[in-house]
Amino acid sequence: MAYKDLREWMDKLREEGDLKEITCEVDWDLEIADIEQKVLDDDGPALLFTNIKDYHKTVGEKFFIGSLASWRKIAWSLGLPPDTPPPQLMREQRKLAHQPIKPVQVKTGPVKENIIHEKDVDLFQFPVLKYHEFDGGRYLSTFNGVVTKDPESNWVNVGLYRGMVHEDKKSIGVLLVMDSHWGRMATKYDRLNKPMEVAYVFGGNPLIPYVACSGYEPGVCEYDILGGLSREPVELVKCETVDLYVPAHAEIVIEGTISMDPKTFKTEGPFGEYTGYYGGLRSPKPWVKVNCITHRNDPVLQGSVEGHPYDDGALIETLTHSSFVLDHLDRTVQGVLDVWVPPVTHGNDIVVKIRKTYQGQAKQVAAAIWSLTTWFFKNVLVVDEDIDIHDPDQLLWAISSRVWDPDEDISVFKGCQGSVLDPSIPPHLKRPAQMGGAGRWHRLCIDATKDWRLEPQPEWGEGAKFPPANRYLPTPKKILDRWKEYGF
Repeated sequence: MAYKDLREWMDKLREEGDLKEITCEVDWDLEIADIEQKVLDDDGPALLFTNIKDYHKTVGEKFFIGSLASWRKIAWSLGLPPDTPPPQLMREQRKLAHQPIKPVQVKTGPVKENIIHEKDVDLFQFPVLKYHEFDGGRYLSTFNGVVTKDPESNWVNVGLYRGMVHEDKKSIGVLLVMDSHWGRMATKYDRLNKPMEVAYVFGGNPLIPYVACSGYEPGVCEYDILGGLSREPVELVKCETVDLYVPAHAEIVIEGTISMDPKTFKTEGPFGEYTGYYGGLRSPKPWVKVNCITHRNDPVLQGSVEGHPYDDGALIETLTHSSFVLDHLDRTVQGVLDVWVPPVTHGNDIVVKIRKTYQGQAKQVAAAIWSLTTWFFKNVLVVDEDIDIHDPDQLLWAISSRVWDPDEDISVFKGCQGSVLDPSIPPHLKRPAQMGGAGRWHRLCIDATKDWRLEPQPEWGEGAKFPPANRYLPTPKKILDRWKEYGF
């Protein structure tokens, strides 16, 4: 079932007992985020706050958080049973993403029920949160879609990038990394000496943030992927002041433009990022000049608390990044069986299972992965087909028992571009924020497959070079058949 808007999705979560409405007064300053962090730690429900300090007679009074912050919620949003295991979720969403459905344009929709023009814009009329103690301000854009269009190809991108409301209440400070999709577009607008048009989308189909934070290949329109995941086209309406289309059933749309002129930059940051650390230091950065806001009656603002170990984005990116890499490796390397990006690593680490058929296969896997992306997958671990890549104990077992020669089993690829938000990178190795920001990585490949240089040992079987395992084998059927008889 597709959920056309956020309200249908919240009704579904209520029906399943996976949404809790908080009616006592809470503070937008840290309290809501702290509550959500505790709920995340307990694998609890999504939360709808309806009684927020300073938000009793404002345009927006409600805040929704934790929309996709568990595997079961993601499964429901994709129309799958809530107990679908994460590896199967990855393959099911991969299949749907390969069946894109283009959006359709409609004349109007609920998001046009109210229009706020530039002179009346006050972004603090919506319950914008302060999420972390040392955040540089209150962050509006944390779990939504950010729509931009390439000025040369007209490729429409829907991304997810942090956005801080400035004290003037009419502008949004951004961390605009130049190698991101909207960063590439911004570079083109800058060459044309034109501002880049942008639209922030809150609410609507619950999978909008899902596709926005996924990082599909350049040229792919996330609206098409959203249609595939939802199994029906997304309805779009034209913005009021920019040449962009947005979901007709969104709760709130904020329209504006971004200038790349460093003389106009305003201070933004830091922000408690998905890495679990503060990132993007307080510095002058580009900002969005807000021209217009459209919204539904009684609009609901949506967000996510970023940080370690898990948030909505970490779970989503585990599924999408795993599927992207599996697609790429299927086209480029032989013998790849499975891929997994553990959510706790937030895209820094990736594990690949292979059927080893030739020397150097693990290094080829790593090289192929690094050719796919510039600022994900700092560390690549490659294991044999007998290892369960979803079991951390088995991964550590593979490293401890199959890695012995640093010169052969550990490869370092030095001087690569890396994530500007990686806290392990020394500050002097990050480019200035006004240049867009980029980190410097030494990437690592660990080949934790069995070494073929070992001599055959007859007692292990004909031609066997490695001792047989005595753990991590399936329980024999005769044991399972008698399990109840044993008293379990």
